[in-house]
Amino acid sequence: MKYLLLSCLLITSAFAHGDHDWREDYEAFLSVQYETLPRMKSFIPFTERVDMELFQEKLAILTGDVVVPGTTQKIAERKSTAGLDLTRKFLTDEYQKIGFTTELHPFASGVNFVAEKKGTTRPEKILILSSHIDSVGNKGANDDGSGTIGLLTVAQILAQKNFSITIRVLGFDREEVGLKGSDAYVAALTNKTDIIGNINFEMMGHNSKKDGAFHVIDCNSGIFGGNLPIENSQFLSQSMKESITELNLNLTVVKACTDRSDHASFWRHKIPAIVISENFFGGDGDPCYHAKCDVMDERIDYAYMGKILEALLRTIEKQAAR
Repeated sequence: MKYLLLSCLLITSAFAHGDHDWREDYEAFLSVQYETLPRMKSFIPFTERVDMELFQEKLAILTGDVVVPGTTQKIAERKSTAGLDLTRKFLTDEYQKIGFTTELHPFASGVNFVAEKKGTTRPEKILILSSHIDSVGNKGANDDGSGTIGLLTVAQILAQKNFSITIRVLGFDREEVGLKGSDAYVAALTNKTDIIGNINFEMMGHNSKKDGAFHVIDCNSGIFGGNLPIENSQFLSQSMKESITELNLNLTVVKACTDRSDHASFWRHKIPAIVISENFFGGDGDPCYHAKCDVMDERIDYAYMGKILEALLRTIEKQAAR
């Protein structure tokens, strides 16, 4: 069955976009492994904390359905300098409003967005949360609007607490043309040994099978991970799986191995990292991936994303309390 899928992918590869197109990562499709998580007889009662109405409100701004507050402009796409400048202005305003400090980090071909909540007692230790802010020239509601706004929505809650370590948010530019923003940023880091790890928020809006399946990718157990320079990232994926079990979330973890997102820039410098995404390599990828139809419509499953974000929030809090 896997080899039939691979044959189909070879046929469609002529329509792919760029070197980091997930549809061309044939080994990743073959590396898929479904994981059954244990169910707790008793679990932690919790109130849903991630505000998915707020998520939809902010995603509508990022995808140009609504003007950017304080301007008369809409973000029509996130490939041009103008579209990305407006995106960075929007994110700067949003993160400053919740108390994060912000900076812009230019590099050769773009500008990364950085927001930070300083740690109280061990500020030199840093947990990096990331997404990519660019698109292939479309609205990019799912790729990677869902990851970027999911991260903002989680940060709204993190902002209400103090942590001993620093929480740093990265909005990487030029991911779609070869991970250029993350490569430049990680290469320039002078304190790499102080980075606890990176959790990369990728596209997470599509769940057409309604099975709650999604990727937690660390490549440590993937059949094609052996040649990647991966620092042990399993503690991050394990923490994510524990959070799902503890909160009794109806989610299924799907292992796979890919280096086609910004987490790979951390791996190249031996920094632990994982990527979270919808079950793309398990056969439930967004049909509007890298297409004009990647807009806010019925494809986007907010309940599904809400569960993933709840697990991410709990995982981040646990890592920040280490």
